[in-house]
Order: sequence, then C-alpha cells, then structure tokens
Amino acid sequence: MAEKKSEKHGKKPEISGQPDIKRRFKQHPLIFIGTVLVLVVVIIAFVLVPAIVPGEGPGAQRLDFGSWNGKPIAYSSGGFFARVLERNSEQYRMGDYQAWRNAFETAAERTAILDIMNESGYQPSKVFVDRKVAEIPFFQENGRFSAIKYNKMPAAERMKLWQDMRNDLTVNIYHEDVGTVKIAEAEAEFIGRMALVQRKFSMTAFPYSSYPDNELAAYASRNTDMFKTVYLSKITVPGSKREAQAVLDKILSKGITFEDAASTQSDDEYAGRGGDTGSRMAFELSSEIPDEEQWRAVINLPKDGISDLLELSTGWVIFRANDTARPPNLQDSETLDKIRGFLMESERGVVEDWLIVQAENFARQVRTEGFTTVVLGTGIETHEFGPLPVNYGDSPLFTSLNSFQAPGLKDAVSDENFWRVAFSTPVGEPSRPLVLSGNDSNIVILYPEQELTDESDAAENSKTGFSSWWANNETLRGIASSILASDKFNDNFINTYFRLYSN
Repeated sequence: MAEKKSEKHGKKPEISGQPDIKRRFKQHPLIFIGTVLVLVVVIIAFVLVPAIVPGEGPGAQRLDFGSWNGKPIAYSSGGFFARVLERNSEQYRMGDYQAWRNAFETAAERTAILDIMNESGYQPSKVFVDRKVAEIPFFQENGRFSAIKYNKMPAAERMKLWQDMRNDLTVNIYHEDVGTVKIAEAEAEFIGRMALVQRKFSMTAFPYSSYPDNELAAYASRNTDMFKTVYLSKITVPGSKREAQAVLDKILSKGITFEDAASTQSDDEYAGRGGDTGSRMAFELSSEIPDEEQWRAVINLPKDGISDLLELSTGWVIFRANDTARPPNLQDSETLDKIRGFLMESERGVVEDWLIVQAENFARQVRTEGFTTVVLGTGIETHEFGPLPVNYGDSPLFTSLNSFQAPGLKDAVSDENFWRVAFSTPVGEPSRPLVLSGNDSNIVILYPEQELTDESDAAENSKTGFSSWWANNETLRGIASSILASDKFNDNFINTYFRLYSN
C-alpha cells in the first residue's frame, strides 16, 4: 500500500490540481478539510509568525517530556510541540497545564505515527513534497509559484519547512488510510433507519418544591425527636480518655464550672464561648453523634443535664443541655423550611413517593378526560419538544433533545429509561411517572402527541454521516488512546512540566 501511494504522489498533477482536489473532497470531505487545516497551521507556524518562546529562557533549549519507542517527544523553539502550544494559546493561557498537556499528547501521537509509517517503509515522494511546498501561499505571486520568494528564505529554514511538510503529509496519509476503514453496511443501514421515526411530545412536571407544608408537618409529627430544638454546650478534650474523664469528674463534683472547663480545657470552635453551641434541630446533631442511642440520650437531656463521656471523631466530648428540648413549631415557616431541607437531603424518597402518586393520579385522569382538558382544568404547566428520533447519548448525527431546552431534561439524553418510555408509550397516552437520572427537581410524565415518518433524505444522510463521523471521531480518537496506552510510550510530562515552572 505504501509503495503504491508513493508512486501515485510522484505523478505529475492534472492541470491546476482541481480534479484531484474535487475527488478527494467528495470521497472524504472531513479528512480533506482536516488536511487543509494542518497545512494552514504549517504556513502560519513556519512562515508568518516567529517562535513563541524567545531565545532566552526555557524555549532556548530542548525539553524532553517523554518518548515513543525511544524517540524523544521534546519541546524546542519552533518545533511541532511549540507550534501546537502556540495554537492552544487561543484557548488557554500559555503557561496553563492543560495547554502544555494537550500539546504534548498531540506531539506524542505525531511521533508515534511517523515511527509507524517509517517502519512500514512509507515516505511521500520528493516530487509530491516539493509540489506541496510550492503551493504554500507565502511563495505565490500573481497566482504562481515564485522562485525568488522561495530563495529569499534561508536554506536552513527551507529545509526545516520541507521536512515538516513531509511529516505532515505522512501523518495525513496515515489518518486518511485509517479513516477509510469500511463500516459494516448493516450497521450503517440501522443508523440510517433510526432517523426515520420521530416523535413530538408534551411534558408535565411535578416539582419536588411542590411538596406541601401539610405533608411536611405530618412527617415531622411522626418523627418529633428529629425536629426538636435543642440548646447545648459542649467540651471537646483532645487527649486521652483518662484526661477527659478527669475533666468530667471535676465538673460533676462542682470543682469547676462547665463554662470555665470549656474555656480552659476544650479544643473546638466553641471554647471561646464557654462551650455554647447555640440552638439547632436535633437532626443536625446526627452526623456529629452517629450512634443513635447516644444521640437520643443527648437530645433528651433535661435542663442542666450533663452527658456521659462520648468518643466522637473530634475527640472525647461532654455535652450539657442549657434548656429543655422544645418540640417543633409546625406553623413557623422557618421551621418548615428546615424540615424540607432535611427531607430533600436525607429522605428524598418520601417526597418522591408522594409526587409519584400525584403524577399517577394525573395520568389516570388524562386517560379518561383527555390531556388538554386535564391540563386546562388543573393549571399544570406543560412543555413541548420534538419532533426528534431516538437519540440516546446525544449523537451529533441526529436532532438533540437538548436543542429544545425542555426544563429538567438536560441529563435525559443519556438516560436509557427515558428513551425507552418515550418511544414505547402509545401515542395519545400518558407515560408512567419518570424519575430521571440527574434530575433533582421534577417527576416527569411524557405525553407523545404525534409520531412522524421523515420522508426526506434523513435516513441516507444519517447513514453517510455515520461513516464519516465514525472515521473522523471514533477511529481517530481510538488511535490516539491506543498510542498513549502503549508500552512504547514513556510519559515524563509531569516531572518536566513542574521542573520547568518551579524555577
């Protein structure tokens, strides 16, 4: 294969090269565009701009960041690594870790491909490289190659430009060959058919925020200990149990007040306040006192009652109740907000179960009265999206669910359950309630309004697009990943980078 390509590239081009360019563009448009972009980078990097790093400092010497099969992957002023780093400056600051890492990985892939192609015996012909160098716009005058402009460039620069052009062409040929790997016809046909059937939806959402205050109050009434207001002081002794017990004994024998012991013996943020932790709800102590029996003993202390010595994550702790615990005031909005916060953080399933019941009641009503009638009667907010096909994973080949900006569905693109329910629920019927992954605000019911068959060229376009997309994304991305995972690849990037920026 390599020898044939070399011969092909050595042939005299057709007039203006236009038929050859058209053929390449039609056969592999994305690869062709990629080749042009690479050549543009070469022109800019070698002809139109100076090196990114001045002659003094780090850029004046070669810095080895790793190697491939014993061949160094190095940064040097004007080299490929440096040119990619300069290009990255449009996205990152030049000293950013990610800018350097991206440039290093790109240089590593190039080094590996050149090595692979060299071992295969392939090199583009001298005639082909000469022709590509002559086509660089910098050497053109009145639409033709100017030998005067070419010869004005110093010989060393011309040689470097020629060598880099040869390497660029070698890498492009490698990508082109890999990118033309055939996709199974049946697979491409299947992908094409996916675009044919599309659905349009209405959606109703039952937000977690709609969980009513009376349900909060009912939950709190069933769990009164969790929502008591307790007013405690504490002492944290960082030493041994014997030292902590001595402090407790002295307090119990009235040898020292609790406040003085906290001020002199405690090692926590409350010591300066005599141990006063302020008022809080009992559930807020559960993370500090994970043992339920100990937790209940502390929150039920009588006024001025002192706890046993407790071994907690912060050390040995002694609690005192500054007042008797008070039951929650379920008419107070601030208290209800705290209860709601607890449920959403620790008992979300309680809220979720209630919302599912409401959604099921809504769906049941829709089946008997119709979607529009129920929505108008209840005032439930609805949203419309579609038409779109099954696009699990948000493939660029098809219409994106996120393009409709339906609230609460951002993460549904990768939710298998969402797509299964969306396209298996009969048209004109409400779906079962959906708890979507990543959706922390709503329970959703989908209502498929309409199913359409796309009579345009969508199927054929998707089939063709899939082949190009696979070649230019999955295949080439896989090459880069395999190179970076290879035993031939030596990655010393972190050490060199931090040595460079620690000086």
